[in-house]
Amino acid sequence: MAQQKESNGRWSFYGKLPKDENGKRKNYKRRGFKSKKAAKLAEAEFLKQYNHISPTRLKLDDLIVEYHKDAPNHVKLSTIKAYKRFEKYVISPSFGNRYIDDITTLEITRWINEILQNGYNDRVYGESSTRNILLHLSGLFTYAVDHDWLQKNPCHKVKPPRDPNKIIKKQSCEENFWEIEEYHKFINTVEDEYKRDIYEFMFLTGLRIGEFCALQWRDVDLINNKLRISKSLSAITTRITSPKTPRSNRTIQLPNRLVEKLKKRYNIVSQLEGFNEDYYLYKDQTYISIATLRRWFNEDVEKSGVKRITVHGLRHSHASYLLSNLVISELLIAERLGHSVEMLRSTYAHIYEKSRKNLIEYIDQL
Repeated sequence: MAQQKESNGRWSFYGKLPKDENGKRKNYKRRGFKSKKAAKLAEAEFLKQYNHISPTRLKLDDLIVEYHKDAPNHVKLSTIKAYKRFEKYVISPSFGNRYIDDITTLEITRWINEILQNGYNDRVYGESSTRNILLHLSGLFTYAVDHDWLQKNPCHKVKPPRDPNKIIKKQSCEENFWEIEEYHKFINTVEDEYKRDIYEFMFLTGLRIGEFCALQWRDVDLINNKLRISKSLSAITTRITSPKTPRSNRTIQLPNRLVEKLKKRYNIVSQLEGFNEDYYLYKDQTYISIATLRRWFNEDVEKSGVKRITVHGLRHSHASYLLSNLVISELLIAERLGHSVEMLRSTYAHIYEKSRKNLIEYIDQL
């Protein structure tokens, strides 16, 4: 459905008719209207005669089944697993038995607002989860539109709800990192050499935990001191998948002391029967699970008496340490972390604020 102005100054309308009983769609066009409004009204009147020809009507539960037939071809498994939770606990109980062309924008707006305010079926959902539920429902409707089961997506004008009384928390990384002195205090208390090497590797590279767990010996270039990050272990599906974002697919330089430790490790593990380049860097034919690594780290942090951070905090600590050196460019740091410069500035805004204060102190010394 659309209108356009012709070269003679008159208006026309055009589009495609709904599918007929044979599943075919025909183009239509009518010309000669004085204004866009007149063309639009005429088009609405014209289409009334075709209202009896409707596409195959689907209930939302049937749409979900059709969606998941194609989803594995373009959606990551971890994302699909999250979608299925939304469908099971919220979307299907709400709309599953409804025909998709009967569900309205107003209805969805009030439904999603109610979920944020009061939860659903004794479950509480925050802004982020509520937004993701709405985005997935919109994705289902878009899939229906693309397959001519629906004329338009009723979610398109629905705004994700926000809590006006919400107290905005500080970014998690603002407190989830160590100063270099804290890191040294921690690493010096780790008695297990194997675990100590793992923590040091993660601190010196700034890798995400999933990226670290997915590393294989084929990803390491011990001659040129380089590491290729091209995959990640999903905490949800426990499968190796592509990295978090396209920028996460990267090659970084390794510090010499880390390379020396890796060479020693390689000399040992390469003597194992059946060893090949597919062995995981700090395991064998299988990877270290994310849950196991988190448990080890949490236990060792508690023993150390250092401020509590998560394993991901080692990545934040790495980034904060680099950003504190004004000689190193933002672009180089962003590339190393698999970020854009904009994301780097947003995620580590607290470090930039500290640098601004240092700048003023430096000026005051003039």
